Amino acid sequence: MVVNDARKKKVPQRKRRTRRRQTKFSCEDLLDEIVWEILIRLPVESLVRFKSVSKAWRTIISDPVFVRAHLHHSKQKHHNPLSFLIIPQIYLEPDPSNIVSTNIRLYHCSLQQQQQQQQDDRMSSSAIATLLYGKHFQAGEFGLVSQMAHCDGLVLLPIDTNTYIFNPAMRDVVELPKSHRNMLQHSACLPIGFGLDASTGRYKVVRSFYYSSDCHHIAMGMEVFIINDDQDGSWRETLTDPPALISCPQTAIHCKGCLFYFIDRKIHSCSTRVLLRFSLGDETFGFTPLLPNMYTQVEDEDIIIHELDGELCATIFSKVQRQVLIWMTRDIPDPQWKCHRIINFSEPCYPIASLSHGGFLLRRGNSLFRYYLEAHGIKEEDTLDIDDLRFIGPTEDTMGHAWENVCWFDILLYTESLVPITPKASLQAL
Repeated sequence: MVVNDARKKKVPQRKRRTRRRQTKFSCEDLLDEIVWEILIRLPVESLVRFKSVSKAWRTIISDPVFVRAHLHHSKQKHHNPLSFLIIPQIYLEPDPSNIVSTNIRLYHCSLQQQQQQQQDDRMSSSAIATLLYGKHFQAGEFGLVSQMAHCDGLVLLPIDTNTYIFNPAMRDVVELPKSHRNMLQHSACLPIGFGLDASTGRYKVVRSFYYSSDCHHIAMGMEVFIINDDQDGSWRETLTDPPALISCPQTAIHCKGCLFYFIDRKIHSCSTRVLLRFSLGDETFGFTPLLPNMYTQVEDEDIIIHELDGELCATIFSKVQRQVLIWMTRDIPDPQWKCHRIINFSEPCYPIASLSHGGFLLRRGNSLFRYYLEAHGIKEEDTLDIDDLRFIGPTEDTMGHAWENVCWFDILLYTESLVPITPKASLQAL
């Protein structure tokens, strides 16, 4: 009986110790959640630096779940101001010789920054773009640069000799391996595309190549490279070839897990204008009807395809009516195009982003301006001329400078991210 009494006395002591351990564990969980909520609101530069604080923080920041959550938070407009990258392409000579500089510079600019600057009487009225990342290639390494593309903080740089992927916020760059499938010498960059395969969470670069060196019998194939892949890291050919030749040069538009290309209408004459569609998930091809037949008289050069608020957008410029028409669709395989806006304008322009208060940020040549839906017009003081920007970097003084001999500005809507493109990127600290 004495033994039984002793056992009865020990049981509640064990339960009390268990409850203490559970309480302590719950406090640790709560602390981790607080750290998570703080870190997810910080810029990439700070997060990469904070990896050196402790192993626990390094584990959190390097976790793919945290990387996706931080990216999702950064994309929310109510959390972050509208920002974009400006990449000037510069001629080496004052007289355009079609030889561009191999000094690639990515400048960051935000609308909030420009608004604050305009409200501060002590500062110059000139807008500012700050150098985010630069890469200097050897002279003569390439001669042509195709249109750049952005996806989740990663930037595609397609040149006539190779392809590069940047994560400018993490100061990371990867040179894609050479491929020897292309057999046709071409004076321009090959058609290329870049985007996210949501089914695997991997980023893919898709590039076209020509099978035959006979200009009279051209056949086109497609090859795929997966960024930061665990496999051998090489280009692989798709199981099927594109059902139509793609216009060259061209950088595809990424929307809803698909890449969209203009086809070569000189070779493929179609009664209805269509886009070639490539699915990044199952890597199959298809066609997406572009616009209603009433716009068959519009040339391809008057149509700009892009992504706007997660939807496929086609902006056309009617030279006859002097109007800019913005068409949008949610469906990809069988689109139901709807005319979202008609703007009476004598020059071609297209929206690069929608504004939270109602309106668009439009690009016209080298200018950005706001179009307000309520006023049906432009607010002139919000017009930003890229040629008048002051470009600030480590080697420039506080007044900055404007680029000369500019042949083109790439302007990309930008969201910084922790997405790694090389294995070392998840471990490095700035």
